[in-house]
Amino acid sequence: MIEFKNIMKQINSFLSAWKRTYSQQGWIGKILFPGLFLLGFCFLCSILISLFSTRNSSNALPSPIVLPSVGIVATPTALFSFGSGTFTPFPTFPAPSSLPTVTNPPTETQIPTQTVPAATGTSLPTVTNPPATATTGGSVLIITVDKPMEYVDLQNLGNAPVDLNEWKLVSETGLQSCTLNGVLQPNEVLRVWARKGDTGFSCRFSFNIWNDNQSDPAVLYNAQGEEVSRFP
Repeated sequence: MIEFKNIMKQINSFLSAWKRTYSQQGWIGKILFPGLFLLGFCFLCSILISLFSTRNSSNALPSPIVLPSVGIVATPTALFSFGSGTFTPFPTFPAPSSLPTVTNPPTETQIPTQTVPAATGTSLPTVTNPPATATTGGSVLIITVDKPMEYVDLQNLGNAPVDLNEWKLVSETGLQSCTLNGVLQPNEVLRVWARKGDTGFSCRFSFNIWNDNQSDPAVLYNAQGEEVSRFP
């Protein structure tokens, strides 16, 4: 406290002397003096701050430095206890053998595409279905297939009657088979209906068997299972 009072007396005396000097100056000095006063005031403030910081730092106690203990190591505790038995490691599997080398199949030779030249200036010939022929030399041929009306006409072109028992008329696309019977005389025509007709032979299917929108050949087989006639 005594030091602080002495400092304050010195400051008061300094300010009194400063005031007397300021009042004796002209207008230029009155402009310069405030700047010098501020500089002096800042200098005194720095001295006071240094004094207070020194006193506070001398009263502070140093914090103790904790050194790590030497030679004390914590032993980790196992999470699981497997007993006192010896742990058997997993069996070692042999390395997989290399995969067999796969050989590429031989490259197929492409068949050259045949180009059909387009005729210019001439109309194409009209293609007509070939007439039905006997494929095994028989005399009974298919002469007509009416798909919308669902019937087929068979004709005996030979000179002897033909027994149609166990003969079959087949729609090749849908694989519908109709078993025939009866005797067909020479030059006689037999109309075979897929459903039920007034004359001829009726197969009595409950649905249409001849496909109107795509090719559906009619095939006639004899009792031995041989193909006799095909239309178209």
